[in-house]
Amino acid sequence: MEIKEKIPIMTYSHYRRARKLVHQCCNYESGNCLALDDGEECVCVQSISYSLLCRWFRAAVLPLDEPLAAALLYRKEHKRCTVCGQSFLPGSNRAKYCKACAAIIHRRQKTASDRKRRVACGQLGEKNH
Repeated sequence: MEIKEKIPIMTYSHYRRARKLVHQCCNYESGNCLALDDGEECVCVQSISYSLLCRWFRAAVLPLDEPLAAALLYRKEHKRCTVCGQSFLPGSNRAKYCKACAAIIHRRQKTASDRKRRVACGQLGEKNH
């Protein structure tokens, strides 16, 4: 049997973040995996591994932490936000900001553009103090 996709290996910080997420999995109970339970208890493989072995964890639980998912699943495709430095999966090749920073930057740029337009058409008079 050949492995069709390469299983991502985690750093220690990724492992710690994934370990916290494991507790949110619906199949996790007291350190055991209910999906692997066939009459006797089986340790949750995702909670003791430095790689993404559990398909259920990868599909259902890992997307809860978007930066971790981007760092592990889309290593070659992810970018770093120019404002906060967090990794994110870009929607286009022009994306420079994560979702949170993009909203803030867009608001600032729109405000500056509106102010410039108002000054140009005379709506905002210059203060002569």
